[in-house]
Amino acid sequence: MTKFDFLDRADAGRQMFEKFGSEILNSDLLVVVQPAASEIAFAFASETTIPMRDLAISRTLAGVVIPRITQVSDLRITVVDDGVETGTTAMAIGAMLKTEGATSATLMVPICPQSVLPQLLQVYDAVDCVVSPLMPQSIYSHYEVN
Repeated sequence: MTKFDFLDRADAGRQMFEKFGSEILNSDLLVVVQPAASEIAFAFASETTIPMRDLAISRTLAGVVIPRITQVSDLRITVVDDGVETGTTAMAIGAMLKTEGATSATLMVPICPQSVLPQLLQVYDAVDCVVSPLMPQSIYSHYEVN
């Protein structure tokens, strides 16, 4: 057995779909955080016809820049990312979706620390993850191939 949880992001996507496929299929829209989560979403894209929208985030010295996603009012949205370390980016995305009128927002990631879950559940209706270490650690430490 390897010390990593996932071979690569595609493997993480396959594991996510195996574990959370029914939740994914109940979504009206999948928001894929770019550039990190494209391989994850691609791994289960052939299993669903649910529309996917890219969310290209950027990081500056001032923090994370999250573009607004409009026309999400009354939609059940699943946000797909490659993992959570501190939760800062995920919190900003969830808050933006709620502000834009999403009916529900679920965060779906391969990795999410248990210590960050209470904060995330302030803006998300659910957080689904494959691996949940106690404390934050580098996302890269979970992937054999980065």
